[in-house]
Amino acid sequence: MDQPLVSAVIPTRFRPDLVCRAVRSVLAQTHEQIEAVVVVDGPDPLTVEALRALQSPRVRVIALEENVGGSEARNIGVREARGEWIALLDDDDEWYPEKIEKQLNAARRLSGARIVVTCQYYDRQGDSQLLRPRKFPRPGQRISDFLYSDASLLGAIEGFPQTSTWFISRGFLLEVPFCKELKRNQDTDWVLRALDMPGVQMALVPEPLSIFYNEVKRSRITQTLDWQDTYAWAMRNREMFTPRAFSSFLAIMCLNHASRAGIQWKTLASLLGDCRRHGVLTPKILWLFLLNGLVYPKLRQFLSPERRKTMLYMASNWRKRPAE
Repeated sequence: MDQPLVSAVIPTRFRPDLVCRAVRSVLAQTHEQIEAVVVVDGPDPLTVEALRALQSPRVRVIALEENVGGSEARNIGVREARGEWIALLDDDDEWYPEKIEKQLNAARRLSGARIVVTCQYYDRQGDSQLLRPRKFPRPGQRISDFLYSDASLLGAIEGFPQTSTWFISRGFLLEVPFCKELKRNQDTDWVLRALDMPGVQMALVPEPLSIFYNEVKRSRITQTLDWQDTYAWAMRNREMFTPRAFSSFLAIMCLNHASRAGIQWKTLASLLGDCRRHGVLTPKILWLFLLNGLVYPKLRQFLSPERRKTMLYMASNWRKRPAE
């Protein structure tokens, strides 16, 4: 392959078996003009050895001498990529074989330099899975409203394009790189900054082409309980939200994580005060505060994380089941 058209960028560290599964799903794509750029984020000889054992000329391994974090590892992969298009893939997820072919076809129907194509995916935990997203932004809708103001009454963000579904023009990612200083909220930060820019063309392939392995016991940076980082990020970037979306974000993301750490009444009151000062308080937002601040913490006392997630999956599937 002289020149790949698409580059799959995969940051990884200390998960050789998982990243090799991800890379094999890249090599199995029906569109063959693709390379896998795997950025090993810091010293990790076992992962490097496992990747080289795949013995594929389409796999390029970039082993960093020091840990730079997931955002900068992605940025490095984008800069090193040779393809015109970048397809992001987390090391613990995988693609179905026709993903790149179908997203490339959708991208070719768009125009301009700022192109983003996503697809539906299976949010899978054990034997349960949800098909996401169920909807796409309305014409002219702010991305922050689509993500947070349109959340369900259960507090579920049903429209977020999970990172392993992103297919983006390389020039756009070079123009708007990931914020390397962030330890969490990297994907949200990029979406809110990039998708509100002028001239962005977006498309959704309405079929599941990726699998997000959303395992409760697996270590993910987004599962940590240090909610203050998320709160501080949101306060610094209030201009990226509409008032309604900002209040919804505090109710869903900040309060939900705070309640897992053992929320105090002064925290709840403080977040409500931020909504009054910088956002809005609607009946739905007040309900989400009640749900995440009082109801869900009580459920956590009686149900394991796996059981709670399964019940939410069952409820979401019931709500989304089409009429026969």
